[in-house]
Amino acid sequence: MLAMCLVSVLFPSQPMAPPTGGAVEFRNVRATLGLLGPARKDQQRFQPGELILFSFDLVNLQATPEGLCRYALGVEFLDSKGAILFPKEDMRLRESQALCPLGGGLVPTFAFADTDPDLKPGQYVFRMKVTDRLSGRTGTLEKTFEIVPRSFSLIRLSWMYANSGDTAPPLGAPGQSFLLTFVVSQFQVDSKTGRSDVEVMIKVIDEAGKIVSMRPFTGQISVPEDEARRFHLIRFPFQPNRSGQFALEITATDRLAPGK
Repeated sequence: MLAMCLVSVLFPSQPMAPPTGGAVEFRNVRATLGLLGPARKDQQRFQPGELILFSFDLVNLQATPEGLCRYALGVEFLDSKGAILFPKEDMRLRESQALCPLGGGLVPTFAFADTDPDLKPGQYVFRMKVTDRLSGRTGTLEKTFEIVPRSFSLIRLSWMYANSGDTAPPLGAPGQSFLLTFVVSQFQVDSKTGRSDVEVMIKVIDEAGKIVSMRPFTGQISVPEDEARRFHLIRFPFQPNRSGQFALEITATDRLAPGK
């Protein structure tokens, strides 16, 4: 059994249409692989236990003469019948402010929900509400998505600076130190020994699709960090030594699974 994903280290900017009057708008909305990460290939389906993160631009925010925008953002997680699963109490808005030195009243930001590994498969709704604290304008966006049955997969990918642990965009300079983290989920565990047998392989690929590393980076999961939920966090340090556009291809093989 195989689980694969590609993590691109560069991505193009998205052109934006000029703002219109009226409500605060959500634009360039996309589910991403972690904060500041590239857009997911599958925008509709998620595994239980995933961090569901939507990145977007807020448009039509009013700015002060100094270019400061103030807004409040809140999220709700609903089931297919409209029942609010999160938060259990009234929605709490996250008060934020952002400086827009280039003008335009446009602020890139994000909202997320951390799903439970035992969340039942089905249709769900991610609702985002925003209030512009300067103009009083509001805006609402709902994204419908599916939680699929648990299966062997790679989830919760994150790209960060190795020294500080802060989230990093998928770009950098030669000599910088980065850390790629992800979770291998739902692999088989031997009922007698409590051990697993998962091989993780990472290849570095250039813009032409050619493997540039002398040999793939490999690792083994023999003792799972979370045996009950079959989760294991992988940490992969990466320090580029030259410029260019590259991708990291991650492959996990569960040798205990039927058919492998």
